[in-house]
Amino acid sequence: MTTFCYSPRLAGKTEEIVMLPPSPNTQMFCTQPFDWCEIHPDGQVFLCCPAWLKTSVGNLLHAPLDQIWNGERARQVRKAILEGSFSGCNRQRCPRLASATAPVMPLAQVTDPDIRQALQSGDTTLTYGPRTLNLCHDRSCNLACASCRRDFHLAQGTALETVAVLTEKIRRQAGPSAETLILSGTGDPFGSPTYRDLLQNFDAGDFPRLKSIRLHSNGQLWNKSLWESLTPIHPYVQTAEISIDAATAATYTLNRRGGDFRLLLDNLRYIAGLPIALTLSFVVQTNNYREMPAFVALAHNLGAAVYFSQLVNWGTFSRQEFGERAIHRADHPDHADFLLVLRSLVDTPRVDLGNLSSLL
Repeated sequence: MTTFCYSPRLAGKTEEIVMLPPSPNTQMFCTQPFDWCEIHPDGQVFLCCPAWLKTSVGNLLHAPLDQIWNGERARQVRKAILEGSFSGCNRQRCPRLASATAPVMPLAQVTDPDIRQALQSGDTTLTYGPRTLNLCHDRSCNLACASCRRDFHLAQGTALETVAVLTEKIRRQAGPSAETLILSGTGDPFGSPTYRDLLQNFDAGDFPRLKSIRLHSNGQLWNKSLWESLTPIHPYVQTAEISIDAATAATYTLNRRGGDFRLLLDNLRYIAGLPIALTLSFVVQTNNYREMPAFVALAHNLGAAVYFSQLVNWGTFSRQEFGERAIHRADHPDHADFLLVLRSLVDTPRVDLGNLSSLL
């Protein structure tokens, strides 16, 4: 991060801009590329969500993970963080850059000793493997949400074979260093037979350093019977996120194709009774932004936190349709009305406005 200083000695004359080196006390770092690894269905490996940092650092189908983790592209991503340029990062989409919240932080707030040492020393080659593992290599899901996909998807044939190959590589190459496991960045951990099998037959020996599992689900399949079949992971599951995108049955039907809102509410009441920190998430668009306050009330009644985010076009919308849905864009005809709703939620306890906060 570059700091500029104006010299008052030259007041009334040509301004002199002096470039100063970044202060370790003020420079903001992002720890994500020093910690995070996610693998996609084609084997591509990312050090962050590709919607925020689109650079793939390698392909697990073509190279071992340790080679990718400290490869040239991975080192370049980390170098951009160390230099403060954040080149390649999408500042509008990334909710943490937009709000300057963890994992974006000054060095003094970095608690992990290995990551802190790497940042202090300017190391782009790391002596440790990925700590946080986000499984995205199976898109299988029981819903077909327009914000994510065009239709229902269940990995079969060659796609299923690739999922199996990647699962085994992840187990052997990423498992030994993983401390946090996230399922799933794409698809659903219970709608995917592969993920469900991994959880129901979880082998702690494959993940000897594991401290926590974070479940990210649509909640449709997460009932008492399912949870009781997952006893091997119960000690690890500390947090969960349920994606909903609506506060009413009518809107839920539009945004969560194949889902049952009444069933969801039943499951949410069950999940809320588990010893798990629960977050309900909501991708904001034209057809649901007026329900944001009601969504907060729904979550708080369940003792859950809330996370809002901008709509991203993952290739599921035409340019015109995305423009009609993308209420966060300043050129949308209802954008001003949306901002009124958004402002009403500022400083609301347990509400994270994510990458919407930059609009304010």
